[in-house]
Amino acid sequence: MDNRSAYGGLEGDPWLQQVVVFDWQPTEILAQNAESMQLIVATCWCVLMARVVTQKLCPRSSPNFCYGMEFLLIIPPVVLLVTVASDYCTHILLLMLICSLWFLVRTQALQRACARGQFDLGGTRPTVFTLVRALTHLITAVCILAIDFSSFYRPYRKSRTFGAKLMDTGIGLFVVTMGLVSHRTRHIKDLRRSVVYAALPLLLLGLARTVALLIVGYGQDEHEYGRDMNAFFTLGLTKLCGSLTSLVARRDVHLLPLGMGLLVAHQMALSVFGLSDFVMDEDVPRSTVFSANREGLVSLPGFVAMYLLSIYLSRWLMAATLLGYSDMVKKLRRLLLLVLILWSLFGASAFAIGISRVTCNFGYVVWTLAIICTIMWVGLFGLDFVINSVLPWDPSALAVDSQEKGQLLEVQAGEGSAPKAASDRIGSFAICQSLNLNGLTFFLLANLLTGGVNIFLKPEDRSQSESVLILLVYMFLATKAVHELLKRGVRLA
Repeated sequence: MDNRSAYGGLEGDPWLQQVVVFDWQPTEILAQNAESMQLIVATCWCVLMARVVTQKLCPRSSPNFCYGMEFLLIIPPVVLLVTVASDYCTHILLLMLICSLWFLVRTQALQRACARGQFDLGGTRPTVFTLVRALTHLITAVCILAIDFSSFYRPYRKSRTFGAKLMDTGIGLFVVTMGLVSHRTRHIKDLRRSVVYAALPLLLLGLARTVALLIVGYGQDEHEYGRDMNAFFTLGLTKLCGSLTSLVARRDVHLLPLGMGLLVAHQMALSVFGLSDFVMDEDVPRSTVFSANREGLVSLPGFVAMYLLSIYLSRWLMAATLLGYSDMVKKLRRLLLLVLILWSLFGASAFAIGISRVTCNFGYVVWTLAIICTIMWVGLFGLDFVINSVLPWDPSALAVDSQEKGQLLEVQAGEGSAPKAASDRIGSFAICQSLNLNGLTFFLLANLLTGGVNIFLKPEDRSQSESVLILLVYMFLATKAVHELLKRGVRLA
């Protein structure tokens, strides 16, 4: 099918006199999404399996032993699936499905869930949000280094114009996870806190990265965010503009029409006024600040809309976190219905307007929210409904003393709020807790290690076995560093 978009409304500039046509293949986009979701679901399943195994086999073991067990169950499968074992992802998913069904039957988990009197989803920081953020960090960290090796599965690479590949999910998932742990800006004090503790640090990191690349002479792909912008700038500007925009909403429920209105207006600008073609046309000169960074600047309204909708999603989903059995089933059904609606909109968008990370169009926002809601449904059902019914979360089983438990602090990411005592156990779910507590620190460390590998180890010259080994060591260093911070109750960023 031939799907086209052309300029309309920007004819005043001389280089816009000709009509530029960009095509996308809906069936190819659907196939790319299927591959991306296979990897994401497989990673999620590995995390759930690690949660069961560590609590079952080593409930009173040392935190280091539990970390080592989780590392072996989570990291090697992800590394292998993005490199040498990518062709076997479907087979592995089928095996995971069989194991999951066996677990349900063997443990009578559904019957036990029915007998529970109450489901505690985790209060202000639900476990399912920890799962979502951890998956985002893990997959992104593996891919940003793995892509430099020849063993990396090339169809996972970012799309230049339209596409739904694995690495296209990165910036979108970060924006959504940022929104999930944020609040609507109610007054100037909230705005100042958001700017100082979240937006400003990200903007400074973006500036530092741009300056560092200029100094070392290491180029970046202009088609991702532009000549000077990068992911940190996009996240910082999204937080800043999202906080300003949310001042308009008087209540959390107003975030839904506000976000949807902004998203529709953004899509109109892309489709009707030709901004999509302006961004994607390689013949457009990068002669001004706007044209040089058009990818990052034009996509910003879409990311702000995504951020607002994520805050609404968080408020809607966690309006009540102490639920009876019937209320829990009702929440699962409603979330499943939302998942089905989002995936239907994704399919329609794939045929009508395409899926574009570069412009953050309507289809990309819907796609990202569909992925997040799917993970959250799997988390609510798998963790809170099934696993916690079979293996209840028992803080008294911690292999640390009360003083260490008192040091485990958790704060709202980027909001500068007062620390809260973490109720989760440090043994099981250790990697996810570590990434939740120091996600930005982990991401920065992963970027530094990626730079070091590229400078000293020349990844393009490495064999498949060498690339896998390097990736495993790299992920061990990054995850172990934040795990040590978790053990000491230290939160850097």
